[in-house]
Amino acid sequence: MVKAGKKGMSSAEAMQKMGAKDALVKIKNLECGLSCTAAYYDMKELKAGFPKTMASGDTRVLKQNRGSQGEGIWVCKLAEGEEKKISDGVCPPDTLLDLQEAVDNHKEQKTLGEFMKFCSKYLEGAGGQLVDQKFLPRIVEGEVRVFMIGSQPMELIHKKPAEGGISATMSSGAKYVKYPPDDAKFALLMSKFKADLPNLMKSLDLEGQPLPLIWTADFILGPKTADGQDTFFVGEFNCS
Repeated sequence: MVKAGKKGMSSAEAMQKMGAKDALVKIKNLECGLSCTAAYYDMKELKAGFPKTMASGDTRVLKQNRGSQGEGIWVCKLAEGEEKKISDGVCPPDTLLDLQEAVDNHKEQKTLGEFMKFCSKYLEGAGGQLVDQKFLPRIVEGEVRVFMIGSQPMELIHKKPAEGGISATMSSGAKYVKYPPDDAKFALLMSKFKADLPNLMKSLDLEGQPLPLIWTADFILGPKTADGQDTFFVGEFNCS
């Protein structure tokens, strides 16, 4: 029906590819994407890549493909003094990590080796994957969900985490405030997002398909530019 020019619900392929966390890898060269994003599909890839990204000095976010409400989304940073263990751009397995899970904002410590073994469950079965990105500390200022019908933005929802938290889910105490899509507060975000829309489906390996009928994009504030402007990066798509 879509190929015949009819507007219908999203295809199964579009829902799968937009809903998967590795969509963030595919959009990393768009304005709304983080260029440092990587994906791991098995333990071999995780063990080869994650010790290197942790050695970069950045706080990282490791996201599982499944789950919701922040489950399996981990903020990972080197524990104090552990940077001394870095050798040839790689963290060894005994490097101690400070970890925080977004589902409930709880904190714990594991060695890198222990944490990668723990994360093996996220790689099991069909669709198992982990996405690795630089942590954006302005997440504490909240996420902005853009609710879309096709190419038309319908509503913006600012989701601000509870004090001291990083999760933007209602169950974690986040506050939700709705705005019209043309609210001046989000004019820069929307202008940049609209500029990306013509290239979005191609980037997601969905060239030739229309934008989904109903979908959302969740944006996180990035670092300010040299001239003081905000930057915005997609942390997740949802498509139905």
